[in-house]
Amino acid sequence: MVNFRQLLIRLLIAATFVATGVFAQTNLSQILDTITNPDGTPFNGTVVITWNGYSGSGSGTVSRLSTSARVYNGALSVLLVPTTTASPGTYYQVVYNSSNGTVSWTETWQVPPSTTALTIAQVRQSSTLGTSSGGGSTGGSSSTQYATLPIQISQITGLASDLSTINTTLTTLQTNATALSTTVSGQGTSLTNLTSTVTGQGNTLSTLGNTVNGLSNSIASINSTLGGLNNTVTGLNTTVTGLGTTVTGLSSSVTAINSTLGGLNNTVSGLNTTVTGLGTSVSTLNSTVSGQGSSISTLNSNLNGLTTTVANNTSSLNTVSSTVGGLSTNVTNLTNLVNGLSTTVSSLTAATSNAVFVDAELPAGTINGVNTAFSLANTPAPPASLTLYRNGVEMGYGTDYTLNGSAITFASTSLPRTGDSLVAYYRTTGATVAAANFADDETPVGTINGTNLVFTLATAPNPATSLRLYRNGIIMAQGGDYTLNGSSITFITASTPRTGDSLAAYYRH
Repeated sequence: MVNFRQLLIRLLIAATFVATGVFAQTNLSQILDTITNPDGTPFNGTVVITWNGYSGSGSGTVSRLSTSARVYNGALSVLLVPTTTASPGTYYQVVYNSSNGTVSWTETWQVPPSTTALTIAQVRQSSTLGTSSGGGSTGGSSSTQYATLPIQISQITGLASDLSTINTTLTTLQTNATALSTTVSGQGTSLTNLTSTVTGQGNTLSTLGNTVNGLSNSIASINSTLGGLNNTVTGLNTTVTGLGTTVTGLSSSVTAINSTLGGLNNTVSGLNTTVTGLGTSVSTLNSTVSGQGSSISTLNSNLNGLTTTVANNTSSLNTVSSTVGGLSTNVTNLTNLVNGLSTTVSSLTAATSNAVFVDAELPAGTINGVNTAFSLANTPAPPASLTLYRNGVEMGYGTDYTLNGSAITFASTSLPRTGDSLVAYYRTTGATVAAANFADDETPVGTINGTNLVFTLATAPNPATSLRLYRNGIIMAQGGDYTLNGSSITFITASTPRTGDSLAAYYRH
């Protein structure tokens, strides 16, 4: 379905160019190449290609359009309308995002008409913060720049202002230290003057013999004062030395603060992802619990009947226990078995649609960048019905992970890391239900301009968790990026669709 959607978008781009007179011809050029990571390994991830649009007095305004392609083991093949024969200023912006979230870069392409496949090197005009390389007979393409996560400290909002405040504080401390040094120097001058005064008293002592004893006492007192002043100067020297050490420590503290701010930024980013996942989980749990009232009541009635049946059919229960292998001969073990099925019961919606579609389930397992094993509450049937998203990006079956029954095993290059979110959609076996209506690739009604938050679907999704809303090919988190009320979608401010974005909805009703 993803390939079909991409084909529709490409045809839409081509049709738009023809309708507006932007391009002189309609033949598509093929871009065929192999992309590698900075370490030489094949690139795996998503390539989003956006046409920059066109505005002119003769042909009106053409909005930005975009398409995306999944890249497995470095292989890229895409058909694009040539831009070199279009109006001046027309180009493609290409954004590479690896599936493990560690590599990203941006390029600008100019595509000439060609009846043979072109390499990336033949269409690239510029490359920013990234790397790619091509192989094969076409020669490929390359760049020496690349970008990795986390973001740079220079991108932290308010950091420059905080550092400026710290620098101002350090300057004030330095000024105070200089003033203190001047004060100490002044004390030295005072001591010199005092010494001159004491020396001058010698002449006075020779003429005032009768007051020698009193002057001796005065000199003794002056000597005591000098000793105190000397101790004061020594203390001031120690204080100045301590201030120097403090200033050095403050410099180290600033370095530590920079490091801490970098780590805090990563932590906040991880917490944002975690909060988004928790919001989705709470929304899913709320919908699930709301629909379980009648199912739980029926289950209680069935358990009461089962208790009576067990009491009257002990021997039959032993036979059943031998056949199944997991039942004992008493009601307590049967209760434990029912408790073990609680996860399955929790994933059911109304009793009339149990276990046919599973929407927005969070796979069980520790997300820490090391654990590879996760499990689902049910076994997808068929296995190909499983769609697994990590941080809103669809994972590749057989490339990013494998499925065995209800067990998911991630590849070492695609391990979910601390702060990541996982969500799964799939079908499984269950009771026969009434036929469901499906809405596929529906564009919600609403103005995409960076300020409008409210969009409307043609029909209210039923159940609400069946809605999968994509923005530029990335699935949005219900309860995290937006809320759903009937057929009305309301985005949070941070996730508001901006001019040039695309929205697509898939749901049951």
